[in-house]
Amino acid sequence: MDQGNFEHELKKENLRIEGERIYLRPVGELDATVEYVGWLNDPEVNQFLESRFTVHTKANLQEYIRKQSADPNTLFLAIVLKETGEHIGNIKLGPMDWHHGIGDIGIMIGDKKSWGKGFATEAIQLLEHYAFEVLHLHKLTASAYEPNRGSTKAFLKAGFFEEGKRSEHALFEGSYINVVLMGKINKNGKN
Repeated sequence: MDQGNFEHELKKENLRIEGERIYLRPVGELDATVEYVGWLNDPEVNQFLESRFTVHTKANLQEYIRKQSADPNTLFLAIVLKETGEHIGNIKLGPMDWHHGIGDIGIMIGDKKSWGKGFATEAIQLLEHYAFEVLHLHKLTASAYEPNRGSTKAFLKAGFFEEGKRSEHALFEGSYINVVLMGKINKNGKN
């Protein structure tokens, strides 16, 4: 196996990953809308996100977007409905470990009326295809608080497998809870 022979340059400009009902495109500063800030400050939306510990503003959201966009080891994408052009959430691939060919996925569907409709699973599948077929990564990982059954279900439905759990790893609503670790290996990879 040729170690470290992974794609090292993320081509983010004009990137658009098309799916059946959604497409993924880079998140830009213009996406820092009142709605997006609202998602991040909504306790129902952010209850399983580490970002819940911060009060978000348009200014700090724009700064976060700038940092993610500039990071050569991260791909930060908006999840957009094809039918309406509505931005309903985000998916992030990164940080990526180019030497080992591994990338971590995080996802948030902020638009509550889009919950439970399979958009997260479709976004995960689209990003997985890009990560494996274009970036030639060997493995993708993800994690979720154990009570976040929606996230775990979306990853498992997208073909990820449960690798294990970190016991009592996160403080949630006053109690320590487990974190579910998931992964998917590129079985058709070049590396």
